[in-house]
Amino acid sequence: MRSTTLVALLLLAPPAGLAEAPPTLVDDWEAVRIPAKPFEVKDLQSQPLRLADLRGKVVVIDFWASWCKPCIQELPQLAAYHRRLASRSDVALLSFNVGEDRAAVEAFLKSSPVSFPVYCGDALVEPLELAAFPTKMILDARKPGADGSAIVRFRREGLVPVASIEGRVAALLAETP
Repeated sequence: MRSTTLVALLLLAPPAGLAEAPPTLVDDWEAVRIPAKPFEVKDLQSQPLRLADLRGKVVVIDFWASWCKPCIQELPQLAAYHRRLASRSDVALLSFNVGEDRAAVEAFLKSSPVSFPVYCGDALVEPLELAAFPTKMILDARKPGADGSAIVRFRREGLVPVASIEGRVAALLAETP
Protein backbone atom coordinates (compact mmCIF):
# COMPACT_ATOMS: atom_id res chain seq x y z
CA MET A 1 0.00 0.00 0.00
CA ARG A 2 1.41 3.37 -0.97
CA SER A 3 1.82 5.70 1.96
CA THR A 4 0.27 8.51 -0.07
CA THR A 5 -2.87 6.54 -0.68
CA LEU A 6 -4.59 5.65 2.50
CA VAL A 7 -3.42 5.54 6.06
CA ALA A 8 -6.53 3.83 7.41
CA LEU A 9 -9.04 1.92 5.31
CA LEU A 10 -12.57 3.11 4.76
CA LEU A 11 -14.50 -0.01 5.65
CA LEU A 12 -18.10 -0.45 4.69
CA ALA A 13 -20.06 -3.24 6.27
CA PRO A 14 -23.46 -3.75 7.81
CA PRO A 15 -23.57 -3.92 11.60
CA ALA A 16 -22.55 -7.33 12.93
CA GLY A 17 -25.37 -9.83 12.97
CA LEU A 18 -27.62 -7.86 10.60
CA ALA A 19 -28.21 -8.90 7.03
CA GLU A 20 -27.82 -6.07 4.58
CA ALA A 21 -31.05 -5.32 2.75
CA PRO A 22 -30.71 -5.10 -1.00
CA PRO A 23 -30.34 -1.48 -2.10
CA THR A 24 -33.26 0.28 -3.70
CA LEU A 25 -32.89 2.51 -6.73
CA VAL A 26 -33.67 6.23 -6.57
CA ASP A 27 -33.09 8.11 -9.83
CA ASP A 28 -30.58 5.41 -10.90
CA TRP A 29 -28.72 5.71 -7.57
CA GLU A 30 -28.49 2.80 -5.14
CA ALA A 31 -30.06 4.05 -1.91
CA VAL A 32 -28.09 2.45 0.93
CA ARG A 33 -27.39 3.06 4.60
CA ILE A 34 -23.93 1.62 5.19
CA PRO A 35 -21.55 2.82 7.92
CA ALA A 36 -18.32 4.39 6.65
CA LYS A 37 -15.59 3.89 9.23
CA PRO A 38 -13.15 6.73 9.98
CA PHE A 39 -10.42 7.09 7.36
CA GLU A 40 -7.52 9.24 6.30
CA VAL A 41 -6.40 9.82 2.72
CA LYS A 42 -3.65 12.02 1.32
CA ASP A 43 -3.75 14.33 -1.64
CA LEU A 44 -1.02 14.54 -4.29
CA GLN A 45 0.95 16.92 -2.05
CA SER A 46 0.69 14.40 0.85
CA GLN A 47 -1.75 16.60 2.77
CA PRO A 48 -4.10 14.43 4.85
CA LEU A 49 -7.88 14.49 4.85
CA ARG A 50 -9.74 12.63 7.58
CA LEU A 51 -13.38 11.67 7.75
CA ALA A 52 -13.49 13.74 10.95
CA ASP A 53 -12.59 16.83 8.85
CA LEU A 54 -15.89 16.37 7.01
CA ARG A 55 -18.09 16.44 10.11
CA GLY A 56 -21.33 18.32 9.52
CA LYS A 57 -21.29 17.86 5.74
CA VAL A 58 -22.87 15.85 2.99
CA VAL A 59 -19.91 14.54 0.98
CA VAL A 60 -19.88 13.54 -2.69
CA ILE A 61 -16.96 11.25 -3.54
CA ASP A 62 -15.93 10.68 -7.15
CA PHE A 63 -13.69 7.67 -7.90
CA TRP A 64 -11.99 8.04 -11.29
CA ALA A 65 -8.92 7.33 -13.41
CA SER A 66 -7.37 9.23 -16.33
CA TRP A 67 -7.67 6.18 -18.62
CA CYS A 68 -11.45 6.11 -18.09
CA LYS A 69 -13.23 8.06 -20.85
CA PRO A 70 -16.49 8.64 -18.91
CA CYS A 71 -14.43 9.79 -15.91
CA ILE A 72 -12.66 12.39 -18.04
CA GLN A 73 -15.91 13.39 -19.71
CA GLU A 74 -17.34 14.27 -16.27
CA LEU A 75 -14.40 16.31 -14.99
CA PRO A 76 -15.39 19.72 -16.45
CA GLN A 77 -18.89 19.47 -14.95
CA LEU A 78 -17.49 18.25 -11.62
CA ALA A 79 -15.00 21.13 -11.60
CA ALA A 80 -17.86 23.60 -12.15
CA TYR A 81 -19.87 21.91 -9.38
CA HIS A 82 -16.87 22.15 -7.05
CA ARG A 83 -16.61 25.89 -7.75
CA ARG A 84 -20.34 26.31 -6.95
CA LEU A 85 -19.80 24.51 -3.63
CA ALA A 86 -16.87 26.76 -2.61
CA SER A 87 -19.04 29.07 -0.49
CA ARG A 88 -20.98 26.24 1.15
CA SER A 89 -20.05 24.74 4.50
CA ASP A 90 -22.58 21.89 4.35
CA VAL A 91 -21.50 20.06 1.16
CA ALA A 92 -18.12 18.86 -0.13
CA LEU A 93 -16.93 17.18 -3.33
CA LEU A 94 -13.93 14.85 -3.05
CA SER A 95 -11.97 13.42 -5.96
CA PHE A 96 -10.24 10.03 -5.52
CA ASN A 97 -8.01 8.88 -8.35
CA VAL A 98 -7.66 5.11 -8.63
CA GLY A 99 -5.04 2.90 -10.28
CA GLU A 100 -2.38 5.44 -11.18
CA ASP A 101 0.85 6.61 -9.61
CA ARG A 102 1.28 10.17 -8.41
CA ALA A 103 3.47 11.27 -11.35
CA ALA A 104 0.92 10.07 -13.92
CA VAL A 105 -1.94 11.82 -12.12
CA GLU A 106 0.04 15.05 -11.76
CA ALA A 107 0.93 14.98 -15.49
CA PHE A 108 -2.72 14.43 -16.41
CA LEU A 109 -3.95 17.22 -14.14
CA LYS A 110 -1.63 19.78 -15.77
CA SER A 111 -3.83 19.65 -18.87
CA SER A 112 -7.21 19.07 -17.22
CA PRO A 113 -9.97 21.37 -15.99
CA VAL A 114 -9.68 20.10 -12.41
CA SER A 115 -9.23 22.86 -9.86
CA PHE A 116 -9.91 20.80 -6.76
CA PRO A 117 -7.64 18.55 -4.67
CA VAL A 118 -7.25 14.98 -5.88
CA TYR A 119 -6.67 12.21 -3.37
CA CYS A 120 -5.14 8.79 -4.01
CA GLY A 121 -7.85 6.14 -3.56
CA ASP A 122 -6.31 2.81 -4.62
CA ALA A 123 -6.68 1.21 -1.21
CA LEU A 124 -10.42 1.91 -1.23
CA VAL A 125 -11.16 -0.24 -4.27
CA GLU A 126 -11.47 -3.55 -2.43
CA PRO A 127 -13.13 -2.39 0.82
CA LEU A 128 -15.72 -0.37 -1.13
CA GLU A 129 -16.18 -3.12 -3.71
CA LEU A 130 -15.61 -0.71 -6.58
CA ALA A 131 -16.12 -2.53 -9.86
CA ALA A 132 -16.58 0.29 -12.35
CA PHE A 133 -15.27 3.78 -12.93
CA PRO A 134 -16.43 6.37 -12.45
CA THR A 135 -18.26 5.58 -9.21
CA LYS A 136 -19.93 8.21 -7.04
CA MET A 137 -20.81 7.85 -3.36
CA ILE A 138 -22.67 10.33 -1.22
CA LEU A 139 -21.91 10.19 2.50
CA ASP A 140 -23.86 11.81 5.29
CA ALA A 141 -21.30 13.05 7.83
CA ARG A 142 -23.65 15.58 9.42
CA LYS A 143 -24.10 13.55 12.60
CA PRO A 144 -21.15 11.17 13.04
CA GLY A 145 -21.50 7.95 15.00
CA ALA A 146 -19.83 7.54 18.38
CA ASP A 147 -16.83 6.01 16.59
CA GLY A 148 -16.62 8.92 14.12
CA SER A 149 -18.28 7.01 11.30
CA ALA A 150 -20.52 8.50 8.63
CA ILE A 151 -23.25 6.84 6.55
CA VAL A 152 -23.00 6.08 2.83
CA ARG A 153 -26.47 6.99 1.58
CA PHE A 154 -26.16 6.77 -2.21
CA ARG A 155 -23.92 5.00 -4.72
CA ARG A 156 -23.89 5.10 -8.52
CA GLU A 157 -21.56 3.67 -11.14
CA GLY A 158 -20.91 5.13 -14.59
CA LEU A 159 -21.43 8.56 -16.06
CA VAL A 160 -23.55 10.71 -13.73
CA PRO A 161 -24.94 14.12 -14.68
CA VAL A 162 -24.14 16.78 -12.10
CA ALA A 163 -27.86 17.63 -11.96
CA SER A 164 -28.47 14.11 -10.65
CA ILE A 165 -25.76 14.54 -8.00
CA GLU A 166 -27.27 17.89 -6.98
CA GLY A 167 -30.70 16.26 -6.73
CA ARG A 168 -29.48 13.53 -4.39
CA VAL A 169 -27.54 16.05 -2.28
CA ALA A 170 -30.57 18.37 -2.02
CA ALA A 171 -32.84 15.48 -1.01
CA LEU A 172 -30.36 14.39 1.64
CA LEU A 173 -29.97 17.93 3.00
CA ALA A 174 -33.76 18.15 3.30
CA GLU A 175 -33.72 15.17 5.69
CA THR A 176 -32.99 15.46 9.37
CA PRO A 177 -29.65 13.73 10.05
